[in-house]
Amino acid sequence: MPSTKGTNFTAGIQRAQSLMEQHWSTERTPVVIFLSDGQCSIENRTVQDLCGAAVRLGKALSFHSVSFGQDKYSSPLKRMFQIALNAQNNAPRDPSVCAAPTIPSSYTTALDTVQLAETFLGIAESLTKLRGSLVH
Repeated sequence: MPSTKGTNFTAGIQRAQSLMEQHWSTERTPVVIFLSDGQCSIENRTVQDLCGAAVRLGKALSFHSVSFGQDKYSSPLKRMFQIALNAQNNAPRDPSVCAAPTIPSSYTTALDTVQLAETFLGIAESLTKLRGSLVH
């Protein structure tokens, strides 16, 4: 998402939350794929709000944080993944539903376009196991 200077993680996550809420479907698992070089900061609360919104709507969010380029700037992306994974692991389970498979949140570093393509193929493959929802 554009900002006055560089990347704005907060605007991107808030937009993802808005789209998720607008297009929510109880039949689909919410998935966010967040790609960046990592050169930005974000408050924990912003990611917690995104994850909490998904849980309130009925399903834990599967969050995939992808760092493109050198790993030295990736700490915000790693933290976003850790927050999302924690929320996913602690989300209440619906006892009336059989142990529904989940798509675990993930963090990946892609140093070049080949690794980036492999990362997206891996995420896409994990989505074929569940009925994911794609909004772009």
